[in-house]
Amino acid sequence: MDSASILQEQPATYGTPVPEDNTPVSEEVQRMAHEAVKNFHECFWWWNTESSILTRDDVREVIRTLRMGGGHRAWWAAQRIHKCL
Repeated sequence: MDSASILQEQPATYGTPVPEDNTPVSEEVQRMAHEAVKNFHECFWWWNTESSILTRDDVREVIRTLRMGGGHRAWWAAQRIHKCL
């Protein structure tokens, strides 16, 4: 079988906004995200620690911030949260 017939080129979607995902998350994921915000407060200096984390978009923002602003421990916490999404 020819590899050209298996692989098909996909159009690039760089810069395309992702639609909002307001799907609610479980209480466990909410708890994990809140703990991460409190434990890695240096990454979330701008975040109100009492604000609600209710949707997949909220959790994705927590994960993105942990990956960008934290060290290895923050990255691992982001991975644990991401696995539960």
